[in-house]
Amino acid sequence: MRRVVNRLLALITSLALIALAVLVVIEVAAALLGRPPLVVDWPAAARWAQDTTWGDRGTLAVSLLLLVAGAALVIGQLWPGRLSRLAVDSPDPATDVALSRRTVAQDVSTAVREVDGVVPQHVKVGRARIAVRAAASTADDTTALAEDVKAAIRQRLDQLHLRRPPRLAVKLSRRIS
Repeated sequence: MRRVVNRLLALITSLALIALAVLVVIEVAAALLGRPPLVVDWPAAARWAQDTTWGDRGTLAVSLLLLVAGAALVIGQLWPGRLSRLAVDSPDPATDVALSRRTVAQDVSTAVREVDGVVPQHVKVGRARIAVRAAASTADDTTALAEDVKAAIRQRLDQLHLRRPPRLAVKLSRRIS
């Protein structure tokens, strides 16, 4: 979501700057040719700016609005985003290694598939928790089967050498065939 908002803000800002640049070129060309302003009556705007003080209510209101908008943008960018990668222990401390959540989810799904009679339905990898929903295709004891699924997932996570292994939550249901 943050990426979409950032790209949208960048697009709006770039289009506004392009429009402003075109407007300045048009007005400068008109002034050089000795014509009156074409799009913006900048002489009237300059007179208004000379007659307006910083203490006027309108000026203070616009300044406060811009301050709030700017602060909101800065805070929004400084707010930590969703962790998209999970750190992996590396033998070399100078090397930073991480796996994406999608990769870990695919690995967990593969581990669930390796348990006989179990099919993964949904795997969600979070910062501190992995939630797995799976279905058992056999009428065996689902409690024992859930423990087998947890063991398979833990074994796979141990092979990944995650720096902070997430907690594991497995929900196993019977699939009616």
